[in-house]
Amino acid sequence: MNTPSSEMVMRWLQTARVEHYVCDQCHGIHIVSLQSVDGVQESRIFVEEEGLLFSTELELRPSALLAVVSDLGRLNMNYPSLKVFLDVTDDSLPRLVVGHTVFTKAGLSVEQFLLFVNSTIAATHEVIAECEREAYLNLPEIQVGNAAVH
Repeated sequence: MNTPSSEMVMRWLQTARVEHYVCDQCHGIHIVSLQSVDGVQESRIFVEEEGLLFSTELELRPSALLAVVSDLGRLNMNYPSLKVFLDVTDDSLPRLVVGHTVFTKAGLSVEQFLLFVNSTIAATHEVIAECEREAYLNLPEIQVGNAAVH
């Protein structure tokens, strides 16, 4: 069993054909399959001393904030492997953070890592779909043609 480093995590992701990249703004490994979804601001794996943190941030409509707060308990119960919580700051739109961790001090096999990544990606996609159905996400406006109304 290995205690994974950032380089090892990136090799494992590459072997599993999980598209990813490292930006120059943070030390996270960005996961393209989630980050490319409308409404997702960031989706990253952080390699920390104690373990791996998989975090995805969804940008919320401010008018949906109260509804999201009331729905947090249900979301956390429906997705017990995930931790779903709000991040509200003065300088940006509110975000729903979807996180999952795995401890690696005792080691982590590639099979365990892939189970962690694939199950987190799948569950996070389900949370995103629920948030989209409930109109919680701050999605780009749908462009409507300039047809004249008679």
